[in-house]
Amino acid sequence: MSPKKHYFDNPIVRVDLSRARFPKICPICGARAILLSRMTIVTGRTQYLRREWDPYYSPYVRRKQGIPQPTLKVLPIQVCANHYYTDEGEDRYKSLCLIVDGLAMAFMFFGLLFLGDSISRGRPISPWVTVFTAIFAISMFMTAIAFRPNALARAVRIIGFDAGMQNILLAFKSNSYRDEFIKENSMHSELVRWILKADT
Repeated sequence: MSPKKHYFDNPIVRVDLSRARFPKICPICGARAILLSRMTIVTGRTQYLRREWDPYYSPYVRRKQGIPQPTLKVLPIQVCANHYYTDEGEDRYKSLCLIVDGLAMAFMFFGLLFLGDSISRGRPISPWVTVFTAIFAISMFMTAIAFRPNALARAVRIIGFDAGMQNILLAFKSNSYRDEFIKENSMHSELVRWILKADT
């Protein structure tokens, strides 16, 4: 696969990961930032729904299998009080969504059986079909909300890294925040209008 140029409508920023400093304004609303929120950098390895399932996260499994301690990489982003975000309890909520989704799919299956039975017998459609369909729709809607990127992740998107993960590529929703970020990191950042991407 030969790499191809991928162009961006709005330029993104390449910055040294170890030196990146975020301006003291909120990237979401532009207000003065007073709190520090941390965005965990997701690398290319397998991601688990719960941290406890990840062998790289569990100290016991790492010691037993000789897995080295992972280097946790986070972006310390300053935000206002209204947009402060912490992922505490998020794993539990996502796990609950998946359990409810499984039950909702089972209910939907029974709803389809009721529907097929009503059609084959020429009877009115059972009200249970509507109930099961509503449960399934509400479950899918709640799951979509749970798994969508939060406001901070939408305002500061991680596009990728260079080969040695020394530099990170960031896309900002706000052009004015991007300009402030470039000023704050003028010695070790640059605007990028295109990148080489493997053709898939």
